[in-house]
Amino acid sequence: MYARKTYIYIVGISLLLFCSCQEKRADRFEREAREYTEKHCPQRLEDGMTVLDSMVFVKDDGAGTLQLYYSLSLSDEERKQVMDKLGDLGDYNLRIVRNSVLFAKHKEAGVSFTYIYHDANKGDKIAEYHFEKKDYE
Repeated sequence: MYARKTYIYIVGISLLLFCSCQEKRADRFEREAREYTEKHCPQRLEDGMTVLDSMVFVKDDGAGTLQLYYSLSLSDEERKQVMDKLGDLGDYNLRIVRNSVLFAKHKEAGVSFTYIYHDANKGDKIAEYHFEKKDYE
């Protein structure tokens, strides 16, 4: 009888400790985004003009939003070309969200994704793309 009570207490305490030590999903996404930014940003992309400045996970009432901030180093001519192809850039970002293995856990959780582009020279916002679960499923 005494052994049974002791066993129940040990199992109960173990469950409490196990549950309390688990990091909430949103907290984990926030931490991982911060750590990625600290280790890898700024990160110049292959095109030579795009830099990933930071990645931030924002908790909200829903599943949260992963925000990716980019800066573009553009000449006036390149800026005009980018502005003419903003739709293509949005489609490209949506394909990344849909196909990226790195975002698999975020997509399972229903996280939204926001891509924000700024002009590195002028500092103004060039484009912002926001994708919800319904967009990338």
